[in-house]
Parts: sequence; C-alpha cells; structure tokens
Amino acid sequence: MQDVILRLVDVPIARMFVLGGFIFLMVAVLGRIEGKIEPGNFGRIGAAILGGVLIAIGIVMQSSETHDVYTRVPQNMVASLPLQNVAAVAPASTPANAETVAIKVVSGSYGRNCNVKPGNVTAQVAKACDGRGSCDFVIDTAALEDPAPNCSKDFAAEWKCGNGNAVYSAALSSLAGKNDKLRLSCSN
Repeated sequence: MQDVILRLVDVPIARMFVLGGFIFLMVAVLGRIEGKIEPGNFGRIGAAILGGVLIAIGIVMQSSETHDVYTRVPQNMVASLPLQNVAAVAPASTPANAETVAIKVVSGSYGRNCNVKPGNVTAQVAKACDGRGSCDFVIDTAALEDPAPNCSKDFAAEWKCGNGNAVYSAALSSLAGKNDKLRLSCSN
C-alpha cells in the first residue's frame, strides 16, 4: 500500500484531477461504499457533477502541456535514431532566429527503467544546467548514488525553456560508462 501511495505522490497534477474525478463519479454511481460513504440523492448528483468537472479540468491541463516531444517528431525519424544518441527536439514553433532562453530543469532521473523513484537526480542536473542556453550533462555514474544495483540503468531529463510551458525531454536508453552525455538545449 505504501508503494501505491508513493507512486500517487509522483503523478502529475493533471492526472490527479482525472483520478479524483473518477473517484467522485464512482461515489455518484455506487452511492453507498462499505457503509462509510452514504450520500443521499443530492450528494450523488453533486458527486457526479464534481467528478465530471475534475475530469474535464484534468484533460484540459494534460492537453495544454505535452511531456513527450517524440509525439511531434515523425516516427521514421525517431526509429532511425541510434539508442546511444541523445534524443532532444526543439519545438516546431520556435523561430529560426530566436534569442537563447535559459534552461529550467524539471526532472532528472537515473535508472527509471529499473523502477526507481523518478526525479532522483534532479538537483544534480539543475545545478549543472539551470540558467544556460544549452548544456551537455556528463553522466558520472561514480558520483551518482546507485538506486538499483545489478540493473543496467537509463538516464533522462525534462526541462522548460524560459517562461514557456512546454516540457522538453532527452534520454539515454542505456549507459556505456565513461563520457556519456545528455544534451539539454533551449537554443537552435
């Protein structure tokens, strides 16, 4: 149960709205839940309305902020990238002569493919890259805490550019050892 609660805390807020909406809809449909929740007709109607509103808010929030830049890249281009290469994509809406904006790291994760807590190296990536237009983060596995021994770990980062809402991401699917670098960039 503790694992479930820890995973819920790391869920983006938009998904929390949708989850809350489904819970209220469940109360509206079922009415009585194990004798602990017993809403009357007015309570069931209110729960149905609140559930619908929460789901709508969550969907709008999710659609306004894309977390996966690969959805905007043609699939044949993504498939042709070697697994060891850095996968970072600038938004299509960025003008070619735009001035450089600063990186603001949202998340850095080492070993998320080994089911470790996401964002476990955010502070290190932020320290190295925040405020810069582009950054080659050198992944020093000796300096990072090993979150999952005996598991070949990946490395991923998410960041925003300036005051924008778009979240960009880059990842290395497996680390070779020395000289692994992850490129974060807000410049063309």
